[in-house]
Amino acid sequence: MTRTGPGPAGAPAAAPAGDAPTGAAAGPGWPAIEPLLRAAADEHWLARAVADLGLDRVAEVVVEELAVRCDPVPVDGAAHLAFELTSGGERACRLLTVDRDGLTSKRDGWQAAPVRITHDAVDLLRGLYGPGTDRRTSRRVTTCAELNALGPAPGGLTAIVRERQRLAVAVQAVVAACQRHPVDLGGLSTRFGSDKWADLHWYTQHYERHFARFRNAPVRVLEIGIGGYDAPDQGGASLRMWQRYFPAGLVLGLDIVPKPGVRGPRIATAVGDQGDPGLLDDLGRRFGPFDIVIDDGSHLNAHVRASFTALFPHVRPGGLYVVEDLQTAYWPGYGGTVGPVAGPGTSVGLLKQLVDGLHHREWVPPAAAPGPSYADRHAVALTIYHNLAFVEKGVNSEEGAPDFIDRGWSAPPA
Repeated sequence: MTRTGPGPAGAPAAAPAGDAPTGAAAGPGWPAIEPLLRAAADEHWLARAVADLGLDRVAEVVVEELAVRCDPVPVDGAAHLAFELTSGGERACRLLTVDRDGLTSKRDGWQAAPVRITHDAVDLLRGLYGPGTDRRTSRRVTTCAELNALGPAPGGLTAIVRERQRLAVAVQAVVAACQRHPVDLGGLSTRFGSDKWADLHWYTQHYERHFARFRNAPVRVLEIGIGGYDAPDQGGASLRMWQRYFPAGLVLGLDIVPKPGVRGPRIATAVGDQGDPGLLDDLGRRFGPFDIVIDDGSHLNAHVRASFTALFPHVRPGGLYVVEDLQTAYWPGYGGTVGPVAGPGTSVGLLKQLVDGLHHREWVPPAAAPGPSYADRHAVALTIYHNLAFVEKGVNSEEGAPDFIDRGWSAPPA
């Protein structure tokens, strides 16, 4: 549960929206990574994108991505590796440090590293961001120092062998990060500190079922609610989880509090109140259309309804709009209804309205002008779990029952 608007506990009023989301790169959106993602399905265009962006900037993008994908290694101390990208006659190098906290990088010091991993830039980017069915053998070259190049060292040969083992584990972690492999969303949730699994909720099993078809696609994901309350560098656990789960996805987070400290190579953040329809519409126009929108914001029922109305038009056909924490439809402090039936103005009331709209061609009498709403015409499926709902976007164009079937009603005489 994440606050993104004025809540029942006296949360502050909405901050003004910024001109652009803040992310790992300067400027609106994801200026460095986006052209690489768009070109990743075709080697020719990917090579053009690398040339346009410059190999040094591409190297920055790649090592930021590897930091997201590299799992911590179960060894004491740190291993240092040289990582080299090549393209034509150019090369760009970075020093990678791998330890129990994961992977970090810097520009200097790579010359002295005992191991060097070299990748063709286009080949590596194709593997990182290209079609999920692409399983070609990488053109990686790994060069390791000889044993005597590591000595002399305190502890003699035993210390050298341990260092070699530490390097081997680190090399494997980096090589694995360069390849695409399945990850468990529940495990990612607990690793990054999201409450979507084994904490307040048990959502990830349902997310995996509904998001499977998007897994390797270049999706755009918007999540309302970043977390961390007023702290500018706190929160973002779910954004990091989605960044790792969708290897070619772009992730945008919206919160009422500025979050400049929540960063990632494919993460950007925006500031604003989820109850402001104009702001949400502008957000959708600038950074959509979205394949997935997740409302994990204030969970005030009025906000849930306002956000859906404003953002559902900015979901792609075939995309999903997700509403979390439906329990607040029964909590008065959030605008919910006391008792076993949620009122029409609640989030559950919204879902009931969507079910009715899905069947608008069966209404008796037929809908009066101006006819069915946008949601009635474009919500094509609803799946509801405990406190969690998925709404699928499409074209609700199926005809109703034929006219000759008696509906038990006739129009009043003119």
